[in-house]
Amino acid sequence: MMTALGALLIVGACTTLGMAARGKLRRRLTVLSAMLDAVAFLKAEIEGPHTPLPDLLDRLAHSDNPDQRRLFGEMRKRMDKAPGMSLGYHWSSTVRDLSDDLCLGPEATAVLRDASAFLGRYDAGQQLDCLRYTAARLESCRQQACEEYRRHGNVYRTCGIAAGIFVVLMLI
Repeated sequence: MMTALGALLIVGACTTLGMAARGKLRRRLTVLSAMLDAVAFLKAEIEGPHTPLPDLLDRLAHSDNPDQRRLFGEMRKRMDKAPGMSLGYHWSSTVRDLSDDLCLGPEATAVLRDASAFLGRYDAGQQLDCLRYTAARLESCRQQACEEYRRHGNVYRTCGIAAGIFVVLMLI
């Protein structure tokens, strides 16, 4: 009885590890989509009503999307704590610090950090051009993440189950 329970626990633990790896891939897709939506929002507001950037960040900090709320809420907190620092500094450091929590990946993190170099510094036309470039690069990251999820998502789940069965067979 104890052997069967141990075997079940081992298979369950390995399956959970495989599912966690698959979930991380799925999370990256969700976060990249949220960041693309945030960039689209920034573009629309800068292009249309010319809303000031701190107000836009505040609106994103209160977004319905939890990933946008997490990133931009933290950014607003940091801006309130250290108002003397530039928006670019707060943007870049917040993205850097939350990239692991948000499962952004190194390339998407670099893309979002690069956006800090132009937001709030140039005229609206230049900011829009840079936001379009950022959106194109983020879309590329999202497509790569989709492809990785499609290719490896089921493999991670299946390998977790197979690894658990293999370990049980080795221990018997």
